[in-house]
Amino acid sequence: MTLNKEATMLPSKSGSQETWKNVFQANLDALFQLALLLTADPQEAEKCLEGAIHTVDFSHQPDEDVLVLLQTAVARQSIGSSGMTLSPAGVAEAQSMLQPGLLPVLQLERFPRVCFVLRMLVGYATSACARMLGIDEGGVTVLLRIAVLQLHVAHCAS
Repeated sequence: MTLNKEATMLPSKSGSQETWKNVFQANLDALFQLALLLTADPQEAEKCLEGAIHTVDFSHQPDEDVLVLLQTAVARQSIGSSGMTLSPAGVAEAQSMLQPGLLPVLQLERFPRVCFVLRMLVGYATSACARMLGIDEGGVTVLLRIAVLQLHVAHCAS
């Protein structure tokens, strides 16, 4: 991952900048993987991560929910991105960027993938996923079932 150096420079609005920076740097790989799983495009994931940094309010003292705040910012940026599916050229690049075992998730269709990542990997409640995606909770449940079925089929085929 080649994140722009300026993207990791957090706004200096208070004395808490160093704490924010430490939390961000400690979780940079995980946040990038989240963006990559949601967008299915390494360059788009990088843009989303950079965009997420600019949406977080750094003026208050960070607390134990800093990572959740950063994950939510990344998720919101990623959901609005144009990345739909992983291109054949992007598969090799993505394999080197993801934890082992996550490539099948990346190859799911967009909406089942986004639902699966937000609900099962990040741990958002079904209602939160529904709000973020602009669908009802039943839609999230259906998309999760589709994702699980596609993952099962991919696993059995390998």
